Parts: sequence; C-alpha cells; structure tokens
Amino acid sequence: MADAYTAVAPHPERFQDLVAKCTAAAHAPLPWSPDDLRGLRAATLLVIGDTDFVRIEHAAEMQRLIPRAELAVLPATTHMALMRRTSLLVPLLTEFLGRPE
Repeated sequence: MADAYTAVAPHPERFQDLVAKCTAAAHAPLPWSPDDLRGLRAATLLVIGDTDFVRIEHAAEMQRLIPRAELAVLPATTHMALMRRTSLLVPLLTEFLGRPE
C-alpha cells in the first residue's frame, strides 16, 4: 500500500498521516443513524469481504435498514483486497448497475 501511495501521491512523505486518518475513521462510529439509512431510496449494493474489518452482521443490519439494499460477501477477501477481486466484483457490479430502475 505504501508503494502504491508513494507512486501517485503529491506528498509521499505523508503516507503515515493517511494511515492514521484511515485507522481513526475505521474505528469511529458510523455517522448515519438507522433513520438515515431507512431514508435512502437509491438501489444500494453493499460489498464486503468475509474477512473484512466490517463485520458481516453489521453489513446485514445495514442491508435490513436500507430499503433497496443488497449485500454481497466476497469469500476469502479482506477489506483492502476487495478491489483486487475483480473476477468476483465485476460481474456483481455489471449485473447490479445494468438493472432498470
């Protein structure tokens, strides 16, 4: 991750600042109330890994609260590896985004 950041960041020396901010955000309470989630009207696809730091039961609760939500749990996948699981992710996204409203 550090190498990828260094390759494109305008200030590569600030990588540890990014890590600190991401860590703080990951451990902070979510800024949305259950009523906020119930109020979402757009179709929503929640995607997590089965070894994600987002627990499956938390994602399932979000799915129950968001009226038009679907949940996909990618096997053998961490939070950081989600975007590298294109063989699983691309078909999910293609099918989800190709649906008529």
